[in-house]
Amino acid sequence: MKCLDCGATLERIDTDHLLGCCGLTLQEYAIRHHLPLDLLVGPDQIEASRQMPRCPVPLRYPSDQARAVLRGLQLAGRVAEEGELTVIAGEVRTLDLMLWDLSWLQEYGFRFQQDYGYGDQAHRVVARNRLVAPTAHVRRAHGYPGCPVPPPELLDVLSVCVAHAAILQAGYLFLELPEHRDGAFVRDEMLNRHGIGFVELDGADGAEQVLVRTSTTDDTARLLGLLDGRLAAMPGVAERFGAMGPHATVVKELVFDAAHFITDHPAKCSNLHGGRYVLHVKVHDRIDPVTGCVVDYGYLKRVVNRRVIERFDHHTLNYAAPELAWRSSTEMLCVFIWEQLIDYLPGLQELQLFETTQSWCTYAGPDLAEFQRCGPSPLQGYFADGMLGSSPLRKLIHPEPAPALRAVDQR
Repeated sequence: MKCLDCGATLERIDTDHLLGCCGLTLQEYAIRHHLPLDLLVGPDQIEASRQMPRCPVPLRYPSDQARAVLRGLQLAGRVAEEGELTVIAGEVRTLDLMLWDLSWLQEYGFRFQQDYGYGDQAHRVVARNRLVAPTAHVRRAHGYPGCPVPPPELLDVLSVCVAHAAILQAGYLFLELPEHRDGAFVRDEMLNRHGIGFVELDGADGAEQVLVRTSTTDDTARLLGLLDGRLAAMPGVAERFGAMGPHATVVKELVFDAAHFITDHPAKCSNLHGGRYVLHVKVHDRIDPVTGCVVDYGYLKRVVNRRVIERFDHHTLNYAAPELAWRSSTEMLCVFIWEQLIDYLPGLQELQLFETTQSWCTYAGPDLAEFQRCGPSPLQGYFADGMLGSSPLRKLIHPEPAPALRAVDQR
């Protein structure tokens, strides 16, 4: 087998050779030369690392920075226990960032591991990049009695969390965190210490997780400015949050079946009727250089499902939301859907809602900053207005009895 980087003829190309040849791992080499790993990985290498790896001896007392890196990765939801091992999974695109983590986490006894397995669903050999350490070492480093250690510096922890878990959408920074207490910690600490606002949203994956987002684009700029020096020290992170890049628009189509009626409509639409609605959600933003996406289609689908589809599917639209009780037209539906999504998708560009293949509405609503400033559209608030019914004309509905006429003397 010939190495395509150095030209050497080898019985097998492996990471040991490649590190001396070009500094790559076997997975990076396969991607560089668009080769399937199945051609490079031998049967003896499949699941070869299931046994306990040989890890470095941990320090008795890890440094403040090492503790901040581990805490930041925990906050980002990247640390898991697999039996006797504590595992931090990473991706090949951010391998250098993973090795930066390792430069500190060696103090806990972590080591890098790229192993290979046959993916039952992928039907091919896949690589996994992980930092691994004996769980006993990690726990012991936090559990020495009689050694009170203050928690690591907040900004050191948050910078690691942001580097690994943050998504930048249209100038707003999103963090999906493992638990609600983590979201409250970030929100309260950043507001109290630095005056930077975060809002807590429902997690896109369910109640177990929490999604937090900077309150405004100014909060994002202030946060990234505060973390700038720390983020710059981490390989590849600055380009995610600062570099310019190409923009694109992504579209997700979702469908729901629903019934509705149009109050006071002069034709058949006043009758209860049902159909299949097709919704196109369009999001425009910069392509993230690390994820390769404007927004992950999975995240987009989960948000729209939770905020819209689950509410409308197999329901009567007029009774599904008070804003639609009077008019559940495609136009009013689009305004309502936009206001349900803009907090989660600040790059939202346009909605298209098809009631039939021949009838649809296209709508572009306010951006998140304008929505925060002006609030929900008054178009849908007529019947919720507290002043409705206060007009003196309402007295005409039940007029007071007319005074009795005095009899006229006819004599």
